[in-house]
Amino acid sequence: MKFFLSVIALASFQYVFCDDVERFYAWRNITFEDVKEGTYKPGDVIPTGVTHDAKTKKLYFGVPRRYSNIPYTLAEIDTRNYNRSEIRSPPFSKFNSQSGKEFTSIYQPVIDDCRRLWVLDVGQVDYKKHGNEYPTKNPEIIAFDLNQEGNPEVHRYKLEGDVARSPLGFGGFAVDVINPNGNCAKSDETYLYITNFIDNALIVYDMKNKNAWKFNDDSFKPEPGKSVFNHKGEQYSYIAGIFGITLGDRNKDGHRPAYYLAGSSTKVYSVNTASLKEKGASLKPRLLGERGFKTEAIALAYDPKTKVIFFVESDSRQVSCWNIQKELIPKNVGVIYTNAYFVFGTDIMVDADSTLWFMSNAHPPTELPNLDFDKRQIRLMYVPTHRAIRNLPCEVRKPK
Repeated sequence: MKFFLSVIALASFQYVFCDDVERFYAWRNITFEDVKEGTYKPGDVIPTGVTHDAKTKKLYFGVPRRYSNIPYTLAEIDTRNYNRSEIRSPPFSKFNSQSGKEFTSIYQPVIDDCRRLWVLDVGQVDYKKHGNEYPTKNPEIIAFDLNQEGNPEVHRYKLEGDVARSPLGFGGFAVDVINPNGNCAKSDETYLYITNFIDNALIVYDMKNKNAWKFNDDSFKPEPGKSVFNHKGEQYSYIAGIFGITLGDRNKDGHRPAYYLAGSSTKVYSVNTASLKEKGASLKPRLLGERGFKTEAIALAYDPKTKVIFFVESDSRQVSCWNIQKELIPKNVGVIYTNAYFVFGTDIMVDADSTLWFMSNAHPPTELPNLDFDKRQIRLMYVPTHRAIRNLPCEVRKPK
């Protein structure tokens, strides 16, 4: 993931709009359990994606190899072992799986409706290698079953050809289990929708037929101009196409709207998954509206309980919300959280208990040296979704 940066000026603010948002953990430097000190630099451990398993209370993190000597690119924390009021910065552990196979570099973990943990190993590191410590390979889609002891690997697919052209451009992805309320043991009718912000493309993977294809559309492109990241009086610019994607409610035919945005855009689009599931189909995306000035984001998450999409923004130090039952215009967008120390929102998700989790890592993908921070810059926050939107424009109350 390589962004091109240039320099400008920082304005920061510190407000919290939802009193119920709490900090779960925070780190200045992340360490690993059972890994010898001095074999890696804790400051180089930068998680980019997070997901929470509501059943086991475990957190899973994608820790891409943007620097050398990262011990594990897929890590976990069993939150039952670390009281957050006593231990603010617990160490990461290696993901526990019977697979035994090593990963090259993972940015994003996702848990689906059947409690399968999905990852996309991009197959190459994001730094200039000195040797062959992590051989370059094709990207692979991998799934693990969290319902079984030892989290065994249950699926693997290698991306090849045009769909694997720019692996360092893979952004977020969504998993669409067609019959989540049925027999999950036979849930191979599953689709993955994977964004690529370099190719301005959306990759679709059909698990049942083991096939993948790519869509391109003008709505996947960044808006003219550049997005910016501010830090300590400097401003760095970048350009990113389609980055975040989340799935809405299923209709009677089993299809859903896929909501998406470009990393360098304030617009939100949707497209019906019926067309995404058909290789070579003609897409008919719908522009839903704009969220407002300087509200660029790289990740979003939909909560079916409240009918709200949440956005973790890149430079505003805030998390915003919009109810899909309302027109998407700035006055209908609420801010659930903002804090001067929440620097570069990198991921957001809603777990099976309708709890919203969001994370900042203070590290936009950049070729510049590591940035300096005064506080714990990697922050993981959480809040029940219904509390997050209370008295905000994104709350739609049911008539009494």
